[in-house]
Amino acid sequence: MLFKEAKLRERRRRMAWLGVVVVVAVVGALAIGMKSNAIGSAPKVPGAITVSVAKGATPKLLTCTGTSAIKPSYFVISCADAGARLTSTRWSTWTTSGSTGVTRFALNLCKPYCAASPITYFPGSVVRLSAPEATKHGSFFSMLVVTYKLDGKVTKFALSWKGDPSF
Repeated sequence: MLFKEAKLRERRRRMAWLGVVVVVAVVGALAIGMKSNAIGSAPKVPGAITVSVAKGATPKLLTCTGTSAIKPSYFVISCADAGARLTSTRWSTWTTSGSTGVTRFALNLCKPYCAASPITYFPGSVVRLSAPEATKHGSFFSMLVVTYKLDGKVTKFALSWKGDPSF
């Protein structure tokens, strides 16, 4: 009888532990989904106030550490895993309305899956920054587009920081 009762207690403990693991997995998946949405093309926030950029203010890029950068030669785009970044970037223009440069674009193509995929480099890619926005931290570009060649085809990687709470 004691053995049967001990087995029942152990089974309840395992089920409770499994429940905790499932809850943590679901919360983690939701957090990753929200984070990727915040990093990628985030939806517009209802009721958000758009402030025009002060005339003559030089827009910057917001880094993963919350600092700002002007004409960075190296820039991490996806803060969660650095799976997308600009390397060896040379900026040809940096104005109040937009910026253009040539970069060695680095991207995790996630083949066969992200954890096992190496970073692939695309030299000679074109990077464009646009849509400057005034924020409480200053003027920042809110749109980034990288044009690169993948398997001989011109491909675009686009990212918008609009709606991102850290922006």
